[in-house]
Amino acid sequence: MMKPVIGIATAAFLAFSATLPALLAPVTPANAAAGTVTAENIRVALMLESGKLKSTAVSVTISSPGGITAAFRSAAGAVPFPADALPLNTVRASGDQFRLKLLETADFAQAKTLKDQLAASVQPVFLLAETRSGKPAYQVVAGDYATKAAAASALATLKLQPALALLSSSPQVQGPFRLSAGSYASHGEADKARAVFANQGFETAVVLTNKTGAAASYEVWLGAETDNEALNALKLAVLKSQPTLQLAAADTSKPYAVKRQDATSSENGAANAALLLFPAQNAKLDVAPIKGEFAVAEKANRTYRGKAEISYHNNKLAVINELPFEEYLYSVVSGEMGKGWPAEALKAQAVAARSYAKASGIKYEIAHVSDTTLDQVYDGNEDADSIAAVNATAGEVLKDKNGPILALFSANAGGMTSDGSDVWGNTVSYLSVGPSPDDGAEKSKALWHRGVLPDGQVAYIHSDYLEDTGTRNTAGLPVYQITENGVNARKEPYVDNTKNPAVAKLNIGDKVIVFDGARESNSYSWFRGPYDSGELLALMNKTLSQPIAGSLGSLEITKRGPSGRVTELTANGKPVAVSSPDAYRSVLGGLPSTRFEIERSGGYTIQGAGGASFSAANGTPLYALTASGQAQPVNASSYFVLNGEGKVSYSGGAAAMYTIKGTGNGHGLGLSQWGARGWAEKGYTYKQILANYYDGVTLTKE
Repeated sequence: MMKPVIGIATAAFLAFSATLPALLAPVTPANAAAGTVTAENIRVALMLESGKLKSTAVSVTISSPGGITAAFRSAAGAVPFPADALPLNTVRASGDQFRLKLLETADFAQAKTLKDQLAASVQPVFLLAETRSGKPAYQVVAGDYATKAAAASALATLKLQPALALLSSSPQVQGPFRLSAGSYASHGEADKARAVFANQGFETAVVLTNKTGAAASYEVWLGAETDNEALNALKLAVLKSQPTLQLAAADTSKPYAVKRQDATSSENGAANAALLLFPAQNAKLDVAPIKGEFAVAEKANRTYRGKAEISYHNNKLAVINELPFEEYLYSVVSGEMGKGWPAEALKAQAVAARSYAKASGIKYEIAHVSDTTLDQVYDGNEDADSIAAVNATAGEVLKDKNGPILALFSANAGGMTSDGSDVWGNTVSYLSVGPSPDDGAEKSKALWHRGVLPDGQVAYIHSDYLEDTGTRNTAGLPVYQITENGVNARKEPYVDNTKNPAVAKLNIGDKVIVFDGARESNSYSWFRGPYDSGELLALMNKTLSQPIAGSLGSLEITKRGPSGRVTELTANGKPVAVSSPDAYRSVLGGLPSTRFEIERSGGYTIQGAGGASFSAANGTPLYALTASGQAQPVNASSYFVLNGEGKVSYSGGAAAMYTIKGTGNGHGLGLSQWGARGWAEKGYTYKQILANYYDGVTLTKE
């Protein structure tokens, strides 16, 4: 039954939740409202190391067909690069610390071969192009190391590879110490001056600098030295050829970008990207498309609205996508539900996602949210249905007395939402237990039959490849036959050749005795196993801080929370210690939810009169009583047990086997996405849907 929507003025009291497949810390109303997103823009971490978020790379490649603009960014504002700075539509950025120069050659094929050979063992690896004395020169440069020692250590390791051992040139460590050889009004003038030094064999680069209170300007920098001593030696060498030249140590205390011609992805040696090296401590680069969206190669070439801010944070490269808040939600709702879902469910998701982001504050020091499963799905993809849902609910958020709530949601509540005690061990005022129509996730899934194969194995077979023969065996179980050749029989009812490979192949006419069945594993109902006790013990001990000693004799559910989720698991008679109840998902190999049952085979229990029972493991002598009253031994390694309700279960072999069967996908807190779909298909509005999942909160428009 739906909870009532109680109106006050134009608001409604509701309740709600967000999209975290695995929660890492308890959330309470107090810390959920610790900060709010009030600006029109939101900052999404694409690459960042901050707290539990560890999503980093050593370089980033940004492109846009219509061209790229860039600017230095500081608290005082943005200083745009000159219009002639980035003529290409692709920019690659990395830190200007220490690196390895592995090869310089006029042979592009040689340079490309080395780059390709090293790509799997060192990142980033660049193939840079420039002109010396009118001829092309190619450099293979690798890495971005914080110290000279780290770079030297990496080089020593790389030298062990055959690809480097065969080189005629000597690889070397390079650094950020350079000489400035003058300022220039345009890129063309700077590059012409750079070419003079390059023709004399010096390392050169055109550099964009950001002087305080001035526009970005061009300089020519010489060298790539690892310390001041090497820089002084370079200065003497340059002055020998040009005694009157005014040289000074390059000013690296102000933001700068060293520009190189990047041919890393080129097939013919022509530079097809600009490489920008920038200091790790004091520079931020804004990179934006001239029109449309930009793509990030390191994110599978996904495209994004807005712009990218590139900097260093916690000594790692950071890439933040800054874009209008409502446009961010276009991608979130598309990723969380998407095209074809009912409009009212999409609207409910839009309000939940907006509230979650508003309540997150600056969660990651320099970003409000991430694009990982620690927060909400955000991959840049959008669909028209989701955009319409966001626009229809523009500005609407759920609030309690502390402000926007951290509106948690999950994929599927498994028929019943949970509260905080089920997941973290503590409650949250606006999250409660209640029914959720989530079974739509399994309705379109195929039926799999479980049966005994001709060789005696027990496995699942897709129902499309079985037909009932109309006959039954002596135990009264139906006999089916295979309708095609090469049909796979699997341990669990789903197709995955890696996680669930075929245990047998059957052909036309092969007979299967069917005793059970299940829908193909899905977001609502699922199976894991069967595992023998050794397999399950090894799986659990991978993540337990206090591993289970000895063998696994028993595994039982001893406590459940209000929603039926497991809150205590006991192994060998002792509770399995976890940080929170939801952690049992990880302990058991990454279960979709904690709303599950554990079925143990490899034995049987006989219930007698007066509540008495007898349990025995397989291998215990079993006898059949004949008509004459004599006990006849039954010799079998496994049994099928018929209970009082007429249901047949398989008792396996001599070893204990555990099968985990459950419902739901996610923590079950707040809005269930499949439940929202179920309510919408019953005709409920998004406000009524939200009212079913969140208590004591107000829907308001900001």
